Amino acid sequence: MFIGESSPRPVPAARNLISLDELVSLRFWPPARGQKRERMAIREGHHLSNVRARGMEYDDVREYQPGDDIRHLDWRLMARTGEAHTKLFREERERPVFVITDLRAPMHFATQGHFKSVLAAYASAMVIWTTLSSGDRVGGQVLTPNGTNLFKPSNNRQQAMQMIASLSGSFEHNAKANSTSDDPASLSDKLIEVEASLSSGTILYLFSDFHDADPLLEQHLMRLSQRCELKLVLISDPLESQLPTGNLYRFTGEGRELMVNADHNQQIRYRSEFKKRITLLEQLHNIRGVEFAHWQSHAHPLFSQPGANDGF
Repeated sequence: MFIGESSPRPVPAARNLISLDELVSLRFWPPARGQKRERMAIREGHHLSNVRARGMEYDDVREYQPGDDIRHLDWRLMARTGEAHTKLFREERERPVFVITDLRAPMHFATQGHFKSVLAAYASAMVIWTTLSSGDRVGGQVLTPNGTNLFKPSNNRQQAMQMIASLSGSFEHNAKANSTSDDPASLSDKLIEVEASLSSGTILYLFSDFHDADPLLEQHLMRLSQRCELKLVLISDPLESQLPTGNLYRFTGEGRELMVNADHNQQIRYRSEFKKRITLLEQLHNIRGVEFAHWQSHAHPLFSQPGANDGF
C-alpha cells in the first residue's frame, strides 16, 4: 500500500509480532525517504537532550607554533624526536547512529496494545531507514533470546537489510522458543561489548524495558554520555507499573503456573521496583542531559500522524 504524506504511519497487522515485509515497507514512509526531514527524537515534550557539536577526528601533526594549545601537543612524538609537535584535528562530517534493540524474552509481552518487542523493532527500523536517507552511517546491536547480532556503523544498504532481517528474525525464533531458551547477557554486559564500536559523537538509541537495569548499567551510560548523544526509550506494559486491585493472581505460561498474593505490602514493593527503573533513567537525564522517554504498550506515539507532539 502506498503511504501518502497525509497518511498515518502503518500499524503492524498483529499485536504480538512484526514481519520482515512490514519493517522493510517503512522505508517508503516520506521521512524515511528524505521527502520530509523530521528531527529523529524520542521526546514526549519535556525530556530534551543537549545539542552537541560534531566530534573531532585526528588528522596529522605539525611543528609546534607559538599560541598552539598545549593540550594538543603530541607528547610521544616529542619524546622520540626531542621537538614539540601539535596534533591537528578535522571535524567529522557525519554523525554515526547506533541502535540497540532489546528483543529478549521479557520484551515479547503486553497485556494491552502491542508487544513491547513490536514497538522496539518498529522504532529501530524507522531510525535505520531515516539515517540512511540522511546519508549517515548506521549500525546496531539486536539482543534476542538466542544471542546478539552486532553491526558496525555503515551506510551500506545491504547491511541495513541484514539489520532489519535480524529484527524480524527474533519474532520467528520466539514463536518456536521453549522454556529452555537462554537469554543473552545483561544490558550492562552488552554495553561493555559494544562500547569499542562507538566513536565520539555517535547518536546512540536504546529501546528496552530495562528490566535488568542496575547501578552498573547506570555507570556505563554515564560514561557513554560523555562522548555520545544518548536517546533512551523505556517501553513498558501497564501491568509492570501496578498490579490490578485484588489479592490473589494466577499466571500461566510455557507449562508453568505461578500464584502471586498481591496484598497491600506486595503492591507497594511491586510499584517501588518499577519506579527504580524510571528513577535511574531520570537521573541520567538530570545529571548528563540524556534524552529519555517512557512509552507504554497501550499508549505510545509511534503510529500517530507526525506532529509537534510526536514522540519520534
